[in-house]
Amino acid sequence: MYSKLKISNFKSIVDIEVELGRFNVFIGENGCGKTNILEAVALLSGAKTGDLTPEELINRGVRVSKPALMTSSFLGFRVGKDISIDLDDKMKAQLYCENKDDIYSKWRDRVVELKLKEFEGLISNIPNEAQDNSSKPHSEKKIELSKIEFNKILTKLLSKLNVEPFIESSLDEFIIYSLNTNALRGIAQLSKRLPLGIYGEGFDTLIKTFSAEEKKSLGELMETIQWLEDIVIDEELELRSQKHSLGQSNSILYFTDKYMKKQKKILSAENANEGILYLLFYFTLFISKKTPKFFAIDNIETALNPKLCRDLIKQLAILAKENDKQTLITTHNPAILDGLNLNDDEQRLFVVKRSDEGYTKVERIKLKLKTKATEGLKLSELWMRGYLGGLPQPHF
Repeated sequence: MYSKLKISNFKSIVDIEVELGRFNVFIGENGCGKTNILEAVALLSGAKTGDLTPEELINRGVRVSKPALMTSSFLGFRVGKDISIDLDDKMKAQLYCENKDDIYSKWRDRVVELKLKEFEGLISNIPNEAQDNSSKPHSEKKIELSKIEFNKILTKLLSKLNVEPFIESSLDEFIIYSLNTNALRGIAQLSKRLPLGIYGEGFDTLIKTFSAEEKKSLGELMETIQWLEDIVIDEELELRSQKHSLGQSNSILYFTDKYMKKQKKILSAENANEGILYLLFYFTLFISKKTPKFFAIDNIETALNPKLCRDLIKQLAILAKENDKQTLITTHNPAILDGLNLNDDEQRLFVVKRSDEGYTKVERIKLKLKTKATEGLKLSELWMRGYLGGLPQPHF
């Protein structure tokens, strides 16, 4: 689990440091930079895995724009050309773009390049069996290694110098989920990420692969839906052939409503209420062993009523701990806050604001404010009454 995130010169962020927990919620007004924090981690993940193409960044949930707009640009403040992102002082990238005028420019990671140059001289220490049998001088030999073989060799070499290399980690799979109703219904395929697309694609087929333990956990969680009798995965497409689906969706997900007559109780993902789709997706995301260990959710409150928001957050915080997940969540709904337990240090609340100069700033809210004016107020009420900050100024 990661505990410290540092970001410099990225979009509205000039320089911030965030002390992370397991379950992190970010609040603040529109445009204050909440999503920029999530995108910085996704950019670092792309740098670490060696894929910074626009397509890859988009499929991680990054809003790719003209490269010149990816760095900070504030009046009266001079910043460097590099974006710097650092996670736990271990996973670090300094990024720059080759062509600032082309949205499809290639991004480069200066740190990775410098590290490889720094250890270039150590290549001669690679075991002979990893080299070819060429008769060329040693310095001219071409060495072909798989990524796994290279990492093993590099790890051994760096350990002698007491340097920690880039290793496989939960950061590699980091993506930002921003759900879309049509994607959840199987009507729209908007991203290519597996096993889950960033908009919710593919969660029905992921449920199909659940183990007995995972299915049991999901079933127990969904018992809170009053009208729900059962969740059905139509692997053989029998329900579709019986016209229970309108045929506009690729989803194999169906629900049965215990209040409906037998011949009319089956609902496809196409016509089920959207709230149950969002709820089922989040439970699937946190339960599955195939989903990322580290991920973000942008605007988690979408399509959910306030009480369901509160109850969902309570349950997801539990699931995160049980299934060893770490998450970054943004929201505009005060009810989300009431699901948090700030006495648990793994659950953390952050207020994101813009400074007088326009820079994104982050402040952690550790405990409820205890004053005569705030006594007995819920976190949602504290936020809405202005005690936590992160509220827009009235313009009308």
